[in-house]
Amino acid sequence: MKKLEVIVREKLESRNQNEFGITLIALIVTIVVLLILVGVTIATLTGNNGIITRANQAKTETEQAEKEEKYDLEKQADFINEYANGIEVEQVTDGNPGVLETEGTDTYVINSIEDLVFFAHDVTNGNTYEGKTVKLGLSLDFNSSKSYVDPLRTDYGEYGYNGELKTLLTSKEGFKPIGTIYDSNISIDYFKGTFDGNFNAIYNLYQNIENSEYVTIAGLFSTNSGTIKRLKVENVNINGSTNNLHLLLGGIAGRNLGKVEQCESSGKINVQANGIKDIYTGGIVAQSLFSGDIINQCSSNMKININSTNINGVMVSGIGLSNETRNCYYTGEIVVTGENSGIKNISGIGNAKSISNCYNTGNIKVYFDNENVGDLYVAGIMLGGGNIIQNCYNLGEIDCKNNKIYIAGIESNAQNGEINNCCNIGKLNAMGNIIILGSLTGYTQNQIIKDSKWLVGTAEKAIGAESENVTKNNIENIDNINNMPSILSVINSENCFKEDTNKINNGYPILNWQ
Repeated sequence: MKKLEVIVREKLESRNQNEFGITLIALIVTIVVLLILVGVTIATLTGNNGIITRANQAKTETEQAEKEEKYDLEKQADFINEYANGIEVEQVTDGNPGVLETEGTDTYVINSIEDLVFFAHDVTNGNTYEGKTVKLGLSLDFNSSKSYVDPLRTDYGEYGYNGELKTLLTSKEGFKPIGTIYDSNISIDYFKGTFDGNFNAIYNLYQNIENSEYVTIAGLFSTNSGTIKRLKVENVNINGSTNNLHLLLGGIAGRNLGKVEQCESSGKINVQANGIKDIYTGGIVAQSLFSGDIINQCSSNMKININSTNINGVMVSGIGLSNETRNCYYTGEIVVTGENSGIKNISGIGNAKSISNCYNTGNIKVYFDNENVGDLYVAGIMLGGGNIIQNCYNLGEIDCKNNKIYIAGIESNAQNGEINNCCNIGKLNAMGNIIILGSLTGYTQNQIIKDSKWLVGTAEKAIGAESENVTKNNIENIDNINNMPSILSVINSENCFKEDTNKINNGYPILNWQ
């Protein structure tokens, strides 16, 4: 019996060992199979033809296709822009965009929009380029992809453009001007060198100015304390919608402390402002500190439209404020409306210590309805006050409505200065409770007026209101426009103008360099 139990036990132990061996082998086989499957799965996911690799490739290909599609759309937009606006620029070939090429040790060249963006940022951050020259190597168009090395680049965040560069420069806030835009102190970072446009153009500058607690200065340059010359800024679009302290908007520069020579501007400046202190706008520059700055041989066809309920002043000029303005002309239009309770000063050329050899064909319209608004001064050439005006011609019409108006074809507030060899053929119209209107001057005191002519029908008299010490020599009232002197015979004492033989300015004289 005991032998039998031993035999049974041995057989059972042998069986368990066999089963354990089989189970172990099965487990090993299973693990091996799983490892093989894992390997196959990993290879399927990550190999050269793996799912993940192919997915990444598909993503890259999709992004590339989208980018190529955007480039195609940009090319189509370029074609439409060139056809619709007549603006065609060459494709830039800047090998190092965002870095200005050098000519010698003191001259830098802008060859792309990327270069222009860098230059603006560089000045804003303290590099004034004093003693240096910055040249525009070719014409640039913000709206054309040809003017960018890569219009879709997104790596310009350090310059304040977080997104696709061309999109941000042509929408939202637009181009950040050359130099500090928000000024809480006159001692700010601004350009002090020479900017030479080489008679090239910058097209489609776009800026949208919104609320700020500081003085806001905009244009291609915010403040210029150097020399800007031989530059065209065309089809400008500057918009201001703000309640800030001061607003200074100019086609070339918001504020000028230096020289602007042989420049031209066109486009539009629109302002909607409520409650701010002062508004300054100008086709070339907006504001001057009258400290030796000069505007010379410049023209503007800027359309300026302002609606304002601000409590202080409005200063609008077709060319701009300056210590001295000469050999310039304005051909745009100025419209100012609102409920402004402050003094409003609007002129075709500007205000300066001296204006000479200038003419205006731009029409001026100013309408304010409420009786409590401040005084309105409007002139075809200059506002006035201790200034000299000579060899100037106004052809622009003026139409305005205000409680009290000083209006003239040449100078609206002629005091303590001199007018010599000036003509007005622009018709003057005014509605208001108190109107001081003269074809040559408005309010006139301690003034010399000589060798000047005015056309019958432009006003009832040459001088709107005459006070003490007014000297008048050879002032003529001409009854036929054909008997008025030609524009060139009046304005061309420095031989800076020529006939418009190619009809680029509707037959009116143009500057020799144009």
